[in-house]
Amino acid sequence: MIRLLSVSNGHGEDLIAAEVCRHLTGWEITAYPLVGLGDAYPRSIPRLEPRRTFPSGGFSFRAGQPSLLDDLRAGLVRFWFRQRETLRGQRGRFDLTLAVGDGYCLFMAYRAGAPVALVASADSIHNGPYGPMQQRVLRGARAVFSRDPETASWLAARGVRASYLGNVMLDCLGPRGADFPPPDGRAVVALLPGSRGDAPANSARLAHVASAIARVHPDMLFLLSLAPSVEADAVAEAMRASGVAVVDGEARLGDARIRTTRAFADAIAAATVVVGLAGTANEQAAGLGKPVVAFPGPGVQFTPGFLDLQRKILGEALVATPSADEAAGAVLRLLADPDERNRRGLAGRERMGAPGAGARIAAALCELASDLH
Repeated sequence: MIRLLSVSNGHGEDLIAAEVCRHLTGWEITAYPLVGLGDAYPRSIPRLEPRRTFPSGGFSFRAGQPSLLDDLRAGLVRFWFRQRETLRGQRGRFDLTLAVGDGYCLFMAYRAGAPVALVASADSIHNGPYGPMQQRVLRGARAVFSRDPETASWLAARGVRASYLGNVMLDCLGPRGADFPPPDGRAVVALLPGSRGDAPANSARLAHVASAIARVHPDMLFLLSLAPSVEADAVAEAMRASGVAVVDGEARLGDARIRTTRAFADAIAAATVVVGLAGTANEQAAGLGKPVVAFPGPGVQFTPGFLDLQRKILGEALVATPSADEAAGAVLRLLADPDERNRRGLAGRERMGAPGAGARIAAALCELASDLH
């Protein structure tokens, strides 16, 4: 029996790792989520300790000094050393380590001592070339599964064992059979507040975007899709604090009526346009052919820098705007222009690739494990 350690660093990365692991029948799998609690892994997969959520939600270095200071006060340095000790303590226990995330995740995964394969879910040459240090870290991996073919070719030409087998993000979309869209065929706008601690504040900001859209389209259906990690009560509290009424689970502001749902895949499938302050969810929506409008959010995840990074990754699939008001204007333009919606939707499908990568990567891991034995 192959013993696998799965190391991942984020909610989206946990989802991807869990999807790959789902196809590894008969393997003994243990997970170590480096960011958060790793709730996306199935309960059948044991998780190593320590695990915890920090104030920045894992974005302390991206979000700037205030967030970093908050995390440091919460014990980030001590926790990081404990993570390294945990990983070093796994030496000799596993045949293979699967790292899902970025170069930092790979760097940490090396501590466990087993050969490492990386599913590179974040980095791409579309948002800039890899530096010499990044390339050096990647060369130590037995396999690197990149998120797009251009990145795989670029890395392979520089001595990295890189290949492209598709994007696992698109395999993590299980429809629940929710009753979308409405029978009268109205347009639908899906609102994605993300899965981190910013989600309640992001939800309130998105409600104001919906209100601006509803001034022109009062019959519009808005769907606020909440990740499993986001508490509905916290969202309702943030909504009310920003002047949004919440009645029987429905948010109301001006003419906007916003329905909350946990059925993410169904909401995206029903959507005409998506407004997102999310990482993985925005990319999944683009991969399903939906134009995505985004703007910098009020919290530490969806900063102007992160928005620019996502714009480079998604290309024309993403309409990046500087403010909530301009985001509403972009949605109105897209609703009035089916040709632009179709063009941007096609761009998203091309950038994200076809589904089925989870099974293909799992098969490649089986081959790698066989070669190692």
